[in-house]
Amino acid sequence: MKSRILIALLMFALFYLGAASAQAEVDTTISTPHVAQMNMDMLILPGTLEFLKNGIQRAEQQGAKFIIIHLDTPGGLLESSQNMTQAIFDSKVPIAIYVSPSGSTATSAGVFITVSGHVAAMAPGTSIGAAHPVTGEGKDIEGDMRKKASNMASAMVKSIDQERGRNAKWVVKAVRKSSSLTETEALKENVVDFIAKNQLELLQKAAGKKIKLAGKEFVLEDYSKLPVVIYEPSFQARTLNFLANPNVAAILWLAATTGISIELYNPGLILPGVVGVICLILALAVSQVIPVSYVGISLIACGAILFALELFVTSGILAVGGIISIVLGMIYLFDPSVEPYLRVSLEFIIPLVLALGAFLLWSLFELARSRRMRPTTGKEGLIGEIANVRAEFQSVSRVNKTILQGKVFLNGEYWNAIADLDQVEIGKGVEVKVIAYEDGFLIVQKLK
Repeated sequence: MKSRILIALLMFALFYLGAASAQAEVDTTISTPHVAQMNMDMLILPGTLEFLKNGIQRAEQQGAKFIIIHLDTPGGLLESSQNMTQAIFDSKVPIAIYVSPSGSTATSAGVFITVSGHVAAMAPGTSIGAAHPVTGEGKDIEGDMRKKASNMASAMVKSIDQERGRNAKWVVKAVRKSSSLTETEALKENVVDFIAKNQLELLQKAAGKKIKLAGKEFVLEDYSKLPVVIYEPSFQARTLNFLANPNVAAILWLAATTGISIELYNPGLILPGVVGVICLILALAVSQVIPVSYVGISLIACGAILFALELFVTSGILAVGGIISIVLGMIYLFDPSVEPYLRVSLEFIIPLVLALGAFLLWSLFELARSRRMRPTTGKEGLIGEIANVRAEFQSVSRVNKTILQGKVFLNGEYWNAIADLDQVEIGKGVEVKVIAYEDGFLIVQKLK
Protein backbone atom coordinates (compact mmCIF):
# COMPACT_ATOMS: atom_id res chain seq x y z
CA MET A 1 0.00 0.00 0.00
CA LYS A 2 2.85 2.40 0.82
CA SER A 3 4.52 1.76 -2.52
CA ARG A 4 1.25 2.34 -4.38
CA ILE A 5 0.75 5.66 -2.64
CA LEU A 6 4.30 6.75 -3.48
CA ILE A 7 3.81 5.75 -7.13
CA ALA A 8 0.56 7.72 -7.28
CA LEU A 9 2.26 10.80 -5.82
CA LEU A 10 5.14 10.45 -8.28
CA MET A 11 2.73 10.21 -11.22
CA PHE A 12 0.92 13.33 -10.03
CA ALA A 13 4.22 15.21 -9.76
CA LEU A 14 5.25 14.12 -13.26
CA PHE A 15 1.87 15.18 -14.66
CA TYR A 16 2.20 18.57 -13.00
CA LEU A 17 5.72 19.10 -14.34
CA GLY A 18 4.65 17.93 -17.79
CA ALA A 19 1.78 20.40 -17.87
CA ALA A 20 4.10 23.18 -16.73
CA SER A 21 6.67 22.28 -19.39
CA ALA A 22 4.02 22.20 -22.12
CA GLN A 23 2.75 25.60 -21.06
CA ALA A 24 6.28 27.02 -21.00
CA GLU A 25 6.92 25.63 -24.48
CA VAL A 26 3.76 27.27 -25.86
CA ASP A 27 4.58 30.59 -24.22
CA THR A 28 7.98 30.84 -25.90
CA THR A 29 6.77 29.99 -29.41
CA ILE A 30 7.12 32.91 -31.82
CA SER A 31 4.12 33.59 -34.08
CA THR A 32 2.93 36.24 -36.53
CA PRO A 33 1.21 39.50 -35.46
CA HIS A 34 -2.19 38.83 -33.96
CA VAL A 35 -4.80 39.98 -31.46
CA ALA A 36 -4.63 38.12 -28.13
CA GLN A 37 -7.92 37.25 -26.46
CA MET A 38 -8.09 36.37 -22.74
CA ASN A 39 -11.38 35.24 -21.21
CA MET A 40 -11.34 36.31 -17.56
CA ASP A 41 -14.67 35.05 -16.20
CA MET A 42 -13.39 34.39 -12.69
CA LEU A 43 -12.72 35.87 -9.27
CA ILE A 44 -9.79 38.27 -8.93
CA LEU A 45 -7.39 35.97 -7.08
CA PRO A 46 -3.63 35.25 -7.26
CA GLY A 47 -4.26 32.78 -10.09
CA THR A 48 -6.01 35.52 -12.08
CA LEU A 49 -2.97 37.75 -11.60
CA GLU A 50 -0.74 34.90 -12.80
CA PHE A 51 -2.99 34.42 -15.84
CA LEU A 52 -2.73 38.13 -16.71
CA LYS A 53 1.05 38.34 -16.27
CA ASN A 54 1.65 35.20 -18.34
CA GLY A 55 -0.69 36.49 -21.04
CA ILE A 56 1.08 39.85 -21.25
CA GLN A 57 4.49 38.18 -21.36
CA ARG A 58 3.36 35.76 -24.05
CA ALA A 59 1.85 38.60 -26.10
CA GLU A 60 5.10 40.55 -25.93
CA GLN A 61 7.15 37.49 -26.94
CA GLN A 62 4.88 36.34 -29.76
CA GLY A 63 4.38 39.73 -31.39
CA ALA A 64 0.76 40.39 -30.43
CA LYS A 65 -0.38 43.88 -31.42
CA PHE A 66 -3.38 44.12 -29.10
CA ILE A 67 -4.79 42.27 -26.06
CA ILE A 68 -8.53 42.05 -25.38
CA ILE A 69 -9.57 40.81 -21.93
CA HIS A 70 -13.19 39.68 -21.78
CA LEU A 71 -14.04 40.44 -18.15
CA ASP A 72 -16.88 38.99 -16.08
CA THR A 73 -16.12 38.99 -12.35
CA PRO A 74 -17.91 39.47 -9.02
CA GLY A 75 -14.69 40.90 -7.55
CA GLY A 76 -11.89 39.45 -5.47
CA LEU A 77 -8.76 40.35 -3.54
CA LEU A 78 -7.73 43.99 -3.36
CA GLU A 79 -4.01 43.13 -3.41
CA SER A 80 -4.41 41.00 -6.54
CA SER A 81 -6.35 43.77 -8.30
CA GLN A 82 -3.61 46.26 -7.38
CA ASN A 83 -0.95 44.02 -8.89
CA MET A 84 -3.08 43.42 -11.99
CA THR A 85 -3.50 47.15 -12.44
CA GLN A 86 0.26 47.64 -12.21
CA ALA A 87 0.83 44.81 -14.73
CA ILE A 88 -1.53 46.55 -17.18
CA PHE A 89 0.32 49.85 -16.68
CA ASP A 90 3.68 48.16 -17.36
CA SER A 91 2.48 46.26 -20.44
CA LYS A 92 4.27 47.02 -23.72
CA VAL A 93 1.19 45.80 -25.62
CA PRO A 94 -2.03 47.88 -25.48
CA ILE A 95 -4.81 46.20 -23.48
CA ALA A 96 -8.56 46.58 -23.85
CA ILE A 97 -10.79 45.56 -20.95
CA TYR A 98 -14.10 44.43 -22.43
CA VAL A 99 -16.96 43.68 -20.02
CA SER A 100 -18.72 40.98 -21.98
CA PRO A 101 -20.77 39.05 -23.00
CA SER A 102 -24.25 40.43 -22.29
CA GLY A 103 -25.23 39.80 -18.68
CA SER A 104 -21.66 40.10 -17.45
CA THR A 105 -20.56 42.46 -14.70
CA ALA A 106 -17.38 44.11 -13.47
CA THR A 107 -18.09 44.29 -9.76
CA SER A 108 -15.89 45.36 -6.87
CA ALA A 109 -12.25 44.73 -7.90
CA GLY A 110 -13.46 44.36 -11.48
CA VAL A 111 -14.09 48.12 -11.56
CA PHE A 112 -10.39 48.84 -10.98
CA ILE A 113 -9.36 46.37 -13.67
CA THR A 114 -11.78 47.88 -16.18
CA VAL A 115 -10.79 51.53 -15.73
CA SER A 116 -7.07 50.66 -15.76
CA GLY A 117 -7.15 49.35 -19.33
CA HIS A 118 -5.75 51.37 -22.22
CA VAL A 119 -9.22 50.89 -23.71
CA ALA A 120 -12.32 50.28 -21.60
CA ALA A 121 -15.47 48.99 -23.29
CA MET A 122 -18.71 47.25 -22.36
CA ALA A 123 -21.12 45.06 -24.24
CA PRO A 124 -24.87 45.80 -24.26
CA GLY A 125 -26.67 44.44 -21.22
CA THR A 126 -23.67 44.60 -18.86
CA SER A 127 -22.99 46.55 -15.67
CA ILE A 128 -20.14 47.95 -13.64
CA GLY A 129 -19.80 49.20 -10.07
CA ALA A 130 -20.39 48.31 -6.42
CA ALA A 131 -16.67 48.57 -5.70
CA HIS A 132 -17.19 49.00 -1.96
CA PRO A 133 -15.05 46.37 -0.18
CA VAL A 134 -17.18 43.62 1.35
CA THR A 135 -16.60 40.39 3.19
CA GLY A 136 -16.48 37.01 1.52
CA GLU A 137 -20.17 36.68 2.37
CA GLY A 138 -21.10 39.85 0.48
CA LYS A 139 -21.67 41.90 3.67
CA ASP A 140 -20.27 45.37 4.26
CA ILE A 141 -17.21 45.68 6.45
CA GLU A 142 -17.81 47.69 9.61
CA GLY A 143 -15.60 49.76 11.90
CA ASP A 144 -11.94 50.58 11.30
CA MET A 145 -11.48 47.85 8.69
CA ARG A 146 -14.20 49.45 6.55
CA LYS A 147 -12.42 52.81 6.63
CA LYS A 148 -9.05 51.23 5.88
CA ALA A 149 -10.38 49.19 2.95
CA SER A 150 -12.15 52.21 1.44
CA ASN A 151 -9.04 54.37 1.76
CA MET A 152 -6.89 51.70 0.07
CA ALA A 153 -9.36 51.36 -2.81
CA SER A 154 -9.73 55.13 -3.21
CA ALA A 155 -5.96 55.60 -3.35
CA MET A 156 -5.75 53.01 -6.13
CA VAL A 157 -8.49 54.82 -8.05
CA LYS A 158 -6.54 58.09 -7.95
CA SER A 159 -3.44 56.41 -9.40
CA ILE A 160 -5.57 54.92 -12.18
CA ASP A 161 -7.05 58.34 -12.92
CA GLN A 162 -3.59 59.82 -13.35
CA GLU A 163 -2.76 57.17 -15.98
CA ARG A 164 -6.07 56.91 -17.83
CA GLY A 165 -7.94 60.17 -17.16
CA ARG A 166 -11.33 58.56 -16.64
CA ASN A 167 -14.08 59.66 -14.26
CA ALA A 168 -12.30 59.12 -10.96
CA LYS A 169 -15.08 60.85 -9.01
CA TRP A 170 -17.59 58.19 -9.99
CA VAL A 171 -15.16 55.36 -9.24
CA VAL A 172 -14.57 56.81 -5.75
CA LYS A 173 -18.36 56.95 -5.40
CA ALA A 174 -18.52 53.28 -6.40
CA VAL A 175 -16.03 52.56 -3.63
CA ARG A 176 -17.63 54.73 -0.95
CA LYS A 177 -21.33 54.21 -1.74
CA SER A 178 -21.41 51.01 -3.86
CA SER A 179 -22.74 52.90 -6.90
CA SER A 180 -23.40 50.86 -10.08
CA LEU A 181 -23.95 51.78 -13.72
CA THR A 182 -25.32 50.14 -16.85
CA GLU A 183 -23.24 50.26 -20.03
CA THR A 184 -25.04 53.36 -21.35
CA GLU A 185 -24.70 55.15 -18.00
CA ALA A 186 -21.01 54.19 -17.79
CA LEU A 187 -20.42 55.67 -21.26
CA LYS A 188 -22.24 58.88 -20.31
CA GLU A 189 -20.21 59.18 -17.09
CA ASN A 190 -16.92 58.71 -18.97
CA VAL A 191 -16.15 55.49 -17.10
CA VAL A 192 -15.67 53.52 -20.33
CA ASP A 193 -14.64 54.66 -23.82
CA PHE A 194 -17.45 53.11 -25.84
CA ILE A 195 -20.02 50.31 -26.13
CA ALA A 196 -19.24 47.46 -28.52
CA LYS A 197 -21.65 44.72 -29.59
CA ASN A 198 -18.82 42.30 -30.28
CA GLN A 199 -15.05 42.02 -30.42
CA LEU A 200 -14.82 43.07 -34.06
CA GLU A 201 -16.70 46.29 -33.35
CA LEU A 202 -14.39 46.94 -30.39
CA LEU A 203 -11.32 46.67 -32.62
CA GLN A 204 -12.85 48.99 -35.22
CA LYS A 205 -13.87 51.61 -32.66
CA ALA A 206 -10.50 51.47 -30.91
CA ALA A 207 -8.64 52.32 -34.15
CA GLY A 208 -7.15 55.82 -34.02
CA LYS A 209 -7.52 56.19 -30.24
CA LYS A 210 -4.62 57.93 -28.51
CA ILE A 211 -3.36 56.13 -25.41
CA LYS A 212 -0.38 56.24 -23.05
CA LEU A 213 1.70 53.07 -23.54
CA ALA A 214 4.72 52.52 -21.29
CA GLY A 215 4.85 56.26 -20.56
CA LYS A 216 4.68 57.35 -24.22
CA GLU A 217 1.89 58.57 -26.49
CA PHE A 218 0.66 55.86 -28.85
CA VAL A 219 -2.06 55.77 -31.51
CA LEU A 220 -3.91 52.47 -31.95
CA GLU A 221 -4.12 51.08 -35.45
CA ASP A 222 -6.95 49.09 -37.01
CA TYR A 223 -6.30 45.55 -35.77
CA SER A 224 -9.63 44.12 -36.97
CA LYS A 225 -7.94 42.29 -39.87
CA LEU A 226 -5.45 40.45 -37.67
CA PRO A 227 -6.07 36.84 -36.60
CA VAL A 228 -7.32 36.30 -33.04
CA VAL A 229 -5.45 33.88 -30.77
CA ILE A 230 -7.15 32.80 -27.53
CA TYR A 231 -4.80 32.59 -24.53
CA GLU A 232 -5.93 30.00 -22.00
CA PRO A 233 -4.93 30.14 -18.32
CA SER A 234 -2.14 27.77 -17.43
CA PHE A 235 -2.56 24.71 -15.22
CA GLN A 236 -0.68 26.53 -12.45
CA ALA A 237 -2.98 29.57 -12.66
CA ARG A 238 -6.13 27.42 -12.51
CA THR A 239 -4.74 25.42 -9.58
CA LEU A 240 -3.65 28.56 -7.75
CA ASN A 241 -7.09 30.15 -8.13
CA PHE A 242 -8.76 26.97 -6.91
CA LEU A 243 -6.52 26.67 -3.86
CA ALA A 244 -6.69 30.41 -3.08
CA ASN A 245 -10.46 30.23 -2.66
CA PRO A 246 -11.04 30.92 1.07
CA ASN A 247 -13.35 27.92 1.47
CA VAL A 248 -10.86 25.56 -0.20
CA ALA A 249 -8.01 26.93 1.93
CA ALA A 250 -10.09 26.27 5.05
CA ILE A 251 -10.71 22.67 3.94
CA LEU A 252 -6.98 22.15 3.35
CA TRP A 253 -6.05 23.30 6.86
CA LEU A 254 -8.83 21.25 8.41
CA ALA A 255 -7.88 18.11 6.46
CA ALA A 256 -4.19 18.62 7.25
CA THR A 257 -4.64 18.99 11.00
CA THR A 258 -7.30 16.26 11.27
CA GLY A 259 -5.40 13.70 9.17
CA ILE A 260 -2.12 14.20 11.01
CA SER A 261 -3.87 14.11 14.41
CA ILE A 262 -5.61 10.82 13.62
CA GLU A 263 -2.33 9.31 12.38
CA LEU A 264 -0.48 10.39 15.53
CA TYR A 265 -3.12 8.91 17.83
CA ASN A 266 -3.48 5.73 15.80
CA PRO A 267 -0.13 5.04 14.06
CA GLY A 268 -0.17 2.65 11.14
CA LEU A 269 -3.35 3.79 9.42
CA ILE A 270 -1.13 5.50 6.77
CA LEU A 271 -3.97 7.01 4.70
CA PRO A 272 -4.93 9.81 7.16
CA GLY A 273 -1.25 10.68 7.58
CA VAL A 274 -0.57 10.79 3.82
CA VAL A 275 -3.67 12.89 3.14
CA GLY A 276 -2.81 15.17 6.06
CA VAL A 277 0.76 15.78 4.88
CA ILE A 278 -0.32 16.50 1.28
CA CYS A 279 -3.00 18.93 2.46
CA LEU A 280 -0.49 20.57 4.82
CA ILE A 281 1.95 21.18 1.96
CA LEU A 282 -0.81 22.65 -0.21
CA ALA A 283 -2.08 24.79 2.69
CA LEU A 284 1.42 26.15 3.34
CA ALA A 285 1.74 26.95 -0.37
CA VAL A 286 -1.56 28.83 -0.28
CA SER A 287 -0.32 30.78 2.76
CA GLN A 288 2.34 32.32 0.52
CA VAL A 289 -0.24 33.98 -1.74
CA ILE A 290 -3.11 34.86 0.61
CA PRO A 291 -2.77 36.27 4.15
CA VAL A 292 -3.39 33.54 6.73
CA SER A 293 -3.72 34.15 10.46
CA TYR A 294 -1.78 31.71 12.62
CA VAL A 295 -4.36 32.23 15.36
CA GLY A 296 -6.95 30.71 13.06
CA ILE A 297 -4.62 27.84 12.13
CA SER A 298 -3.94 27.14 15.81
CA LEU A 299 -7.66 27.06 16.58
CA ILE A 300 -8.33 24.63 13.70
CA ALA A 301 -5.42 22.41 14.81
CA CYS A 302 -6.67 22.45 18.42
CA GLY A 303 -10.18 21.56 17.26
CA ALA A 304 -8.89 18.70 15.11
CA ILE A 305 -6.89 17.29 18.03
CA LEU A 306 -9.90 17.49 20.37
CA PHE A 307 -12.07 15.89 17.71
CA ALA A 308 -9.58 13.04 17.26
CA LEU A 309 -9.30 12.54 21.03
CA GLU A 310 -13.08 12.24 21.26
CA LEU A 311 -12.92 9.09 19.13
CA PHE A 312 -10.72 7.48 21.80
CA VAL A 313 -12.00 8.99 25.06
CA THR A 314 -15.71 9.39 24.23
CA SER A 315 -16.60 12.12 26.68
CA GLY A 316 -18.72 14.43 24.53
CA ILE A 317 -17.04 17.52 25.98
CA LEU A 318 -14.00 17.13 23.74
CA ALA A 319 -16.20 16.91 20.64
CA VAL A 320 -18.16 20.06 21.47
CA GLY A 321 -14.94 21.93 22.27
CA GLY A 322 -13.37 20.68 19.03
CA ILE A 323 -16.26 21.84 16.86
CA ILE A 324 -16.33 25.26 18.53
CA SER A 325 -12.57 25.60 18.06
CA ILE A 326 -12.79 24.64 14.36
CA VAL A 327 -15.60 27.15 13.72
CA LEU A 328 -13.66 29.96 15.42
CA GLY A 329 -10.51 28.96 13.52
CA MET A 330 -12.30 29.25 10.18
CA ILE A 331 -13.78 32.62 11.11
CA TYR A 332 -10.34 33.97 12.03
CA LEU A 333 -8.35 32.02 9.43
CA PHE A 334 -7.44 35.05 7.29
CA ASP A 335 -5.69 38.22 8.40
CA PRO A 336 -8.17 41.15 8.08
CA SER A 337 -5.38 43.74 8.40
CA VAL A 338 -4.07 42.70 4.94
CA GLU A 339 -7.25 41.66 3.13
CA PRO A 340 -10.20 43.12 5.10
CA TYR A 341 -12.90 41.26 3.15
CA LEU A 342 -11.28 37.85 2.80
CA ARG A 343 -13.50 35.50 4.78
CA VAL A 344 -14.68 31.90 4.85
CA SER A 345 -18.35 31.94 3.92
CA LEU A 346 -20.93 31.12 6.59
CA GLU A 347 -22.76 29.12 3.91
CA PHE A 348 -19.70 26.86 3.98
CA ILE A 349 -19.08 26.81 7.76
CA ILE A 350 -22.62 25.86 8.79
CA PRO A 351 -22.89 22.71 6.58
CA LEU A 352 -19.38 21.73 7.66
CA VAL A 353 -20.31 21.95 11.34
CA LEU A 354 -23.46 19.91 10.70
CA ALA A 355 -21.40 17.30 8.82
CA LEU A 356 -18.83 17.09 11.63
CA GLY A 357 -21.61 16.75 14.20
CA ALA A 358 -23.31 14.01 12.19
CA PHE A 359 -20.01 12.17 11.75
CA LEU A 360 -19.33 12.40 15.48
CA LEU A 361 -22.79 11.06 16.40
CA TRP A 362 -22.35 8.20 13.93
CA SER A 363 -18.91 7.39 15.33
CA LEU A 364 -20.18 7.38 18.92
CA PHE A 365 -23.14 5.20 17.93
CA GLU A 366 -20.88 2.69 16.18
CA LEU A 367 -18.48 2.70 19.13
CA ALA A 368 -21.29 2.05 21.60
CA ARG A 369 -22.69 -0.73 19.43
CA SER A 370 -19.29 -2.39 19.10
CA ARG A 371 -18.90 -2.37 22.86
CA ARG A 372 -22.26 -4.12 23.26
CA MET A 373 -21.38 -6.81 20.74
CA ARG A 374 -19.75 -10.02 21.90
CA PRO A 375 -16.13 -10.27 20.70
CA THR A 376 -15.64 -12.63 17.77
CA THR A 377 -11.82 -12.76 17.74
CA GLY A 378 -9.02 -13.30 20.26
CA LYS A 379 -9.40 -14.90 23.66
CA GLU A 380 -12.66 -13.09 24.36
CA GLY A 381 -14.10 -14.49 21.13
CA LEU A 382 -13.78 -18.05 22.48
CA ILE A 383 -16.22 -17.44 25.33
CA GLY A 384 -19.57 -19.05 24.63
CA GLU A 385 -18.29 -21.27 21.79
CA ILE A 386 -19.24 -24.97 21.67
CA ALA A 387 -16.30 -27.42 21.55
CA ASN A 388 -16.15 -31.18 20.94
CA VAL A 389 -14.25 -33.41 23.40
CA ARG A 390 -11.52 -35.43 21.65
CA ALA A 391 -9.76 -36.86 24.76
CA GLU A 392 -11.76 -37.98 27.80
CA PHE A 393 -11.42 -35.74 30.85
CA GLN A 394 -9.37 -37.23 33.71
CA SER A 395 -8.86 -36.14 37.31
CA VAL A 396 -5.57 -34.27 37.87
CA SER A 397 -4.08 -32.23 40.67
CA ARG A 398 -3.42 -28.64 39.80
CA VAL A 399 -2.36 -25.92 42.25
CA ASN A 400 -3.52 -27.85 45.33
CA LYS A 401 -6.80 -28.55 43.67
CA THR A 402 -8.21 -31.60 41.88
CA ILE A 403 -9.88 -30.86 38.56
CA LEU A 404 -10.83 -32.55 35.34
CA GLN A 405 -8.54 -32.10 32.30
CA GLY A 406 -8.86 -33.19 28.69
CA LYS A 407 -8.61 -32.06 25.07
CA VAL A 408 -11.29 -30.41 22.95
CA PHE A 409 -11.55 -29.44 19.29
CA LEU A 410 -12.64 -25.85 18.55
CA ASN A 411 -12.40 -23.71 15.40
CA GLY A 412 -10.12 -26.19 13.65
CA GLU A 413 -7.67 -26.41 16.58
CA TYR A 414 -7.02 -28.70 19.55
CA TRP A 415 -7.12 -27.05 22.97
CA ASN A 416 -6.25 -28.14 26.49
CA ALA A 417 -9.39 -27.81 28.58
CA ILE A 418 -10.25 -28.09 32.28
CA ALA A 419 -13.53 -28.42 34.20
CA ASP A 420 -14.70 -28.70 37.80
CA LEU A 421 -15.05 -32.13 39.39
CA ASP A 422 -18.83 -31.80 39.48
CA GLN A 423 -18.76 -32.03 35.66
CA VAL A 424 -18.68 -35.84 35.67
CA GLU A 425 -18.50 -38.15 32.71
CA ILE A 426 -17.09 -35.79 30.11
CA GLY A 427 -16.19 -38.46 27.64
CA LYS A 428 -14.97 -38.40 24.04
CA GLY A 429 -17.49 -36.92 21.61
CA VAL A 430 -19.33 -34.91 24.25
CA GLU A 431 -20.04 -31.26 23.50
CA VAL A 432 -18.97 -28.65 26.05
CA LYS A 433 -19.33 -24.90 26.31
CA VAL A 434 -16.38 -22.56 26.84
CA ILE A 435 -17.02 -20.31 29.84
CA ALA A 436 -13.56 -18.79 30.36
CA TYR A 437 -9.91 -18.76 29.27
CA GLU A 438 -7.10 -18.99 31.81
CA ASP A 439 -3.34 -19.63 31.51
CA GLY A 440 -3.62 -21.37 28.13
CA PHE A 441 -6.55 -23.59 29.20
CA LEU A 442 -10.16 -23.39 28.15
CA ILE A 443 -12.51 -23.67 31.11
CA VAL A 444 -15.54 -25.59 29.97
CA GLN A 445 -18.74 -27.07 31.29
CA LYS A 446 -20.81 -29.94 30.01
CA LEU A 447 -23.90 -29.04 28.05
CA LYS A 448 -27.15 -30.10 29.70
